[in-house]
Amino acid sequence: MLAIILAPLYILLNVYLARWVLRWTGACHHLFGTRVFRILFVAVYAFASTTPLTSFLVRSPAWLRRLLGQISNYWFGWMLYLILTVLLTEGMLYLIRRARHKDFVQMQRVRQVQGGIVLAVMCAVCLYGMGHAKTLYQTEYNVAIDKQGEDMTIALLADLHMGYSTDPAYMEKTVQAVNAMQPDLIVFAGDIFDNQYEAIPEPERLIQAFSAMKSTYGAYACWGNHDVSEPILAGFTWNIENENKDDVRMHDFLTRAGITLLTDERLTLSNGMQIVGRKDPSWAQKTGGGRMSPDEILEGLDENAPILVIDHQPRQLQELAAAGADLDLSGHTHDGQMFPGNLAIRLLWENACGHIEVGKMHSVVTSGVGIWGPDMRVGTKSEIVRINLRCTG
Repeated sequence: MLAIILAPLYILLNVYLARWVLRWTGACHHLFGTRVFRILFVAVYAFASTTPLTSFLVRSPAWLRRLLGQISNYWFGWMLYLILTVLLTEGMLYLIRRARHKDFVQMQRVRQVQGGIVLAVMCAVCLYGMGHAKTLYQTEYNVAIDKQGEDMTIALLADLHMGYSTDPAYMEKTVQAVNAMQPDLIVFAGDIFDNQYEAIPEPERLIQAFSAMKSTYGAYACWGNHDVSEPILAGFTWNIENENKDDVRMHDFLTRAGITLLTDERLTLSNGMQIVGRKDPSWAQKTGGGRMSPDEILEGLDENAPILVIDHQPRQLQELAAAGADLDLSGHTHDGQMFPGNLAIRLLWENACGHIEVGKMHSVVTSGVGIWGPDMRVGTKSEIVRINLRCTG
């Protein structure tokens, strides 16, 4: 529904951008002002800008749907930085004209330079972001809990968003990086899938990759808001009433990969560590059944032993700390994923990314392994997190 509401703004924005590019190219050379060039440009631009819609409407053949989905993901990133660079340069020109109290004498030359700057900056940022998104980093945090227990190495992964943008080789590299940690425990903090299971390339290969993960006490996961079966329109999920959104193929994937799913469930490891996996609020709403409060889900646990909570969205941190949680592991935010989102995201969350202490509880939020929407990372990083947990009690 939100995609439909924003559609008029999206159309007007793309009309403005297309006209701006045509004005720039026309100022560069007379051939770019010909009718043939303008028709070709408008056709290519219209194809790219409508892929968010065509990738939603086209159901077969599968290769065409995947191609349109991939182009759509790249398009959103390129369009974002085209908008930002155009607005920035237009604003600078406006201020210069106001300061000079007159317009430029050689406006055509100014337009040529302006367009060149926009093209250079946009290409540099986008190409960097595309490559950077596939560069996997490892972030390390030291966490001390004042309880008796076993020191552990925990590998935290979140936001794989397996779908059209997934590269199986990248996921295999992720598994290798996890195994190199020699973790005692592996945690998947939600958004393992990107809504459409059929969008996953080579699912059998990915199952085989994740089943090769090695740890002392196993791998555990909770669902995220994208771990439901819904079609995607322009980056937004499309809600279809009375349709079962809890895709059994996602459950089967985790089972075969050796990952234990916890949906408002808890268990105790042989070393005494208590693990609680919470339902994501959006997942619970779409699949039915609600979700338990922090007090409800932690009630009756041994307060003298470590309590680890897996919760996709870093919400209710104060409530979890008050209920007795020692360590809360989350994802969801992507750390904003792309500039300027990495600046705005910190206004929305108590812990947008990183490690903070809330009372006696530690909150660790990862920027995630994969991406959502634009297949780019600018100003953030794709990461797996190593948590060195020490019990000092």
